[in-house]
Amino acid sequence: CGYDVPITPTLSSLATEPGAVSTCRAYAPGSWTLPSHASFFTGLGVLEHGAHEYAGSVDNPAGTAVVAHGLDKTHETLAEPMRSRGYQTVLLAGNPVVGKGMGLARGYQFAKSARRFGDLGHQELTRELRSVIRQKLDPLGGPIFLTVNLAEAHRPWIAVPREHALIRRRPSLQFDNQSADADWVQYLGGTMEPREKRRFISHISDVYDYGVERADDGVRAVLRVVREEGWCRDKCRIVITSDHGEFIGEQGLIDHGFYSWEPNAQVFLLALGTEVTAFPEPISALVAYSLVLDGKLPDPLPPVQHAAWPHMRRSIHTNGRAYASVSAAQWVGWTKHLWMDGVVKSFDLKADPWEIAAIPHDVPVDFSAFVERVRAASHVGKAGDADVLEALKAAGYVE
Repeated sequence: CGYDVPITPTLSSLATEPGAVSTCRAYAPGSWTLPSHASFFTGLGVLEHGAHEYAGSVDNPAGTAVVAHGLDKTHETLAEPMRSRGYQTVLLAGNPVVGKGMGLARGYQFAKSARRFGDLGHQELTRELRSVIRQKLDPLGGPIFLTVNLAEAHRPWIAVPREHALIRRRPSLQFDNQSADADWVQYLGGTMEPREKRRFISHISDVYDYGVERADDGVRAVLRVVREEGWCRDKCRIVITSDHGEFIGEQGLIDHGFYSWEPNAQVFLLALGTEVTAFPEPISALVAYSLVLDGKLPDPLPPVQHAAWPHMRRSIHTNGRAYASVSAAQWVGWTKHLWMDGVVKSFDLKADPWEIAAIPHDVPVDFSAFVERVRAASHVGKAGDADVLEALKAAGYVE
């Protein structure tokens, strides 16, 4: 996607294979793991499936209540129709949110997800995959529908080794978002000195690059196991995307989630072995559902939209300087409409990819309607799911 450090050789190679289509202008349906995966697994937008976490309320900034909802049982997951079509279904996830506790594993005959980030790197996942293929699957039991979540690019980020050829040596990094003297709190709270800011952002950039490179190597390793074990000899359909991006200083932010700015919303999308010959740009990564299920794009295409809600408990740790916004975005060509806290701005992303200077532009009627739905969803009326909240706490998403 134009980055000057070649850390994704596997994705770059896959994108050039015959029949492959890819785009760097796809947009995640949600701002973090749970809502995006629920969309990937159901084909529904975040406002439709409701699997999300709402921490506090914009009407009560001091509120600390966290309301979390997993994927409701009324929504069929992608694995269920695949299973009804005769596929053997397997889910392996390095992300603890992608699993049974969130309702995402329904329909999978075999499902395993990490208990904590870092527990299941791609080496462990590929060993588990080989074991599942050899011991759990029936060679005559129909084709395999395999879902793999690689979480190497997610914090905590491991150390970059001294001998790395492209990225400087770095210690591991995990954010402390509560201690007053923690880098995360000082950076977002506006108390970090400029020199320390540069050091901190440089550290994040390097360990994140290393995580992306390791995730790319995970794609290579997973495909190698599938092919070596004989499940991809004749015909395979491969769909690769991401559930969100990462802030590394853009808009004065770090971390991910809770915003609809480009670094958090824009993702990569690749498909191989489908009927699609080119992706329109921009496109919602929500189409991953249809690409897997039918090997083609849905008709009509879903609008390219994104919504994010605040995390008031995190906002309190930053003295209200971050994570207190409600935002909604819609992309039409190179024009992006962004509504945040009651203010609409439009950007020409081709001329202004950093979203610095708003341009005059009429707001589409469908975007105004979407904003009203996002605004309404900021007021959570029903109680959350206690087991989902506990799972999010265990994963480190909730203090």
